[in-house]
Amino acid sequence: MMTRLAWPENNNQQRKVQEEAEEVKVIMMDNMEKTEERKEKVQDLDERAGELKSKSFHKTAMKVQKQMKCDNVKASWKLIAVVGAMAAIIIIVAIIMWVNKKSSPEITHERVITPMHENGITPTTNGPGM
Repeated sequence: MMTRLAWPENNNQQRKVQEEAEEVKVIMMDNMEKTEERKEKVQDLDERAGELKSKSFHKTAMKVQKQMKCDNVKASWKLIAVVGAMAAIIIIVAIIMWVNKKSSPEITHERVITPMHENGITPTTNGPGM
């Protein structure tokens, strides 16, 4: 008799275990689906982040490029100003030297040749009567 009572009890336990296993299976399948959905969402977010990062990088690169162009233009104008100022100084100094040269008496070291007469005597002026 005891063996007969054990069977139904054993059947009930087995059914409970199978039901619990089925519940765990359902929960695991649900978790796997949720995990797959999350994986897809994470991939989507990763792609969006990559696009945003790319756009942000491009935007920053364009700003830097504009700044570099402005800096190059400023440097070019500064160089032109410096070269122009130096050229003006050189021209002013050259003009001043040229004006001073014209206004100051020239000192020449030329040898004066006095004409000679036929006898080889050089005429001299010693006074009004000669």
